[in-house]
Amino acid sequence: MNNISNLSTPGFKNSSGQLMAFPEQLLLRYQYGSNGAGAVPLGTVNPGALFQEAVPNFSQGLIQQTGQPLDLAIEDPLSPGVSVYALAAKAGAAAKTASPAMVSTLSLVVGRGGVIETAKGAPVLPVNAAGAPIADARVVVNPQYKGAALYGAGGSPVVDAKGNPSYLIVGPKGKPIPSQQGTPGAYFPVVSSQTGGVHSFFAVANVDAQGRQSVALTRDGQLHVGANGFLYDAVSQRLLGVNAKGVPILNSAVKLNPLYHGSSYFGPNGAPLRDAAGQLSYTLVQANGAPLPTASFHAVAVAVNTLQPLGGTTFLPTAQTAFVKSGAAIKTGALESSNANSTQNMINMLSVYRNYQANQIMAQTIDSTLKLAVTQVGAVTGL
Repeated sequence: MNNISNLSTPGFKNSSGQLMAFPEQLLLRYQYGSNGAGAVPLGTVNPGALFQEAVPNFSQGLIQQTGQPLDLAIEDPLSPGVSVYALAAKAGAAAKTASPAMVSTLSLVVGRGGVIETAKGAPVLPVNAAGAPIADARVVVNPQYKGAALYGAGGSPVVDAKGNPSYLIVGPKGKPIPSQQGTPGAYFPVVSSQTGGVHSFFAVANVDAQGRQSVALTRDGQLHVGANGFLYDAVSQRLLGVNAKGVPILNSAVKLNPLYHGSSYFGPNGAPLRDAAGQLSYTLVQANGAPLPTASFHAVAVAVNTLQPLGGTTFLPTAQTAFVKSGAAIKTGALESSNANSTQNMINMLSVYRNYQANQIMAQTIDSTLKLAVTQVGAVTGL
């Protein structure tokens, strides 16, 4: 129902329910009052399944032009249909300081020195155990490895018959770094871009029921102006700026300039515009209105497996979330549509209803059978 009710919510991500089976239970037959002594095993029974979690689908929704100056849409760098990703620094002299960008593993090649890189020469970056990219590390093909595949499930290295891993992760001086996924150390992340990977968001200030503020993330770029001139999202969460490293600044706000005269407020990738008089369309300020010259408005990129869904289009970062400036494009005068499919969700809902109905009939049949066993089987007629 949540998916269907958000079909028209900009930036909403469809989620699918994951079920988990209850542990099987052993059935025993024993005499009443025997306290289980002399019990005869009858077999096992599965008591059913329970809802475990909702897994969001982070695939890009259709971007639709609205013409509204305060509507923004994030367009992730991965092209539609690409289902895997890798982190890569931009090629060139500034590779160590460049923000990581998402790339398709279909474009990866083995470059000079065995370094895995993109076709444009951008070296792939491994990440640490918390999912943060390691700018100084590189993923290098192991020359001792004898095999065809370079990486396995989730990007983990493949091991050949002699125990040699397919790749090594090395530091700035070529010293290997442990690379087993799921344990402390670095690994090369390759996951589905639908249910994992790095995706881009707008940073906003969320206020919980106790009035506490925290950084939250959303894909809904349907903005409006508050009485104080600050920009807020559709559920009135204040839009935040970021520092030079792309980390959201909680005590920040994007404030429209009342002296600005223009029909648009955002330039390429969300940058402020200047009118004929040189006035900026917006500025970054502190929550109290004081100037914040070191901040900028920018989308942030995070590993979505470190996020906690809050509801609607909002996600909360956790202690494992690492922020970087996103390489995504910000489209002005446009919104990202919900990626929920109405037809598929109706089919899923009807399927769940039919399964529940079948289980209900089965439970009624078992009750009827037990009733017959108690009231008729073994009964002596005429008494």
